[in-house]
Amino acid sequence: IMKKEDCCRIFKVEDIMDLPQAVMDIVMGDKKRRDAIYKELLDINGHDMSYDWFRQMYEEEFAQRKKQKQDFTPVEVSEIVVKLALPTTGTIHEPTAGTGGLIISAWWEQCKRVIPWEYFPSRNMITVWELSDRAIPLLLLNLSIRGVMGYVYHGDVLERTVKARYILLNKNDDALGFSDVVIAKPGDRIVEQ
Repeated sequence: IMKKEDCCRIFKVEDIMDLPQAVMDIVMGDKKRRDAIYKELLDINGHDMSYDWFRQMYEEEFAQRKKQKQDFTPVEVSEIVVKLALPTTGTIHEPTAGTGGLIISAWWEQCKRVIPWEYFPSRNMITVWELSDRAIPLLLLNLSIRGVMGYVYHGDVLERTVKARYILLNKNDDALGFSDVVIAKPGDRIVEQ
């Protein structure tokens, strides 16, 4: 499990509370710098992409349980849900994504079901929502480092208000590639058509 000290060193922050902004700067910044940091994260975590590397640290340092009633799906529950309800291909919706634990479990299960050159991110898109300003950067990193494609809404899924909308684009549709994160124009409300 990645340690707080590793994160501070990699993202060049002294105070762990500065991590979300530092992560967002990397995710949305220069691709060469992003890719170098992503490779370092992969090395530190033994290239094991089956789980959310930031989960424990996020729960300890950033969770807003009282203010936003934030809680996390236990890993064991995520694994059971994924095995019971995951489609072979198609879009996965997650209305309260946090830092991405359940989506990562689903992504990992989909990857395990086929040989690597038969997994295409474009056939396994995601649509996720997250309200927390602190979780969004880690969610975007967790999805983009895994080459996931789809949409991330920073907003309130119940009120259907959006602060920002991000598009995850894996240009080569490569299971082993990183996704670019593109910010789309935010809308005040999502309207069904």
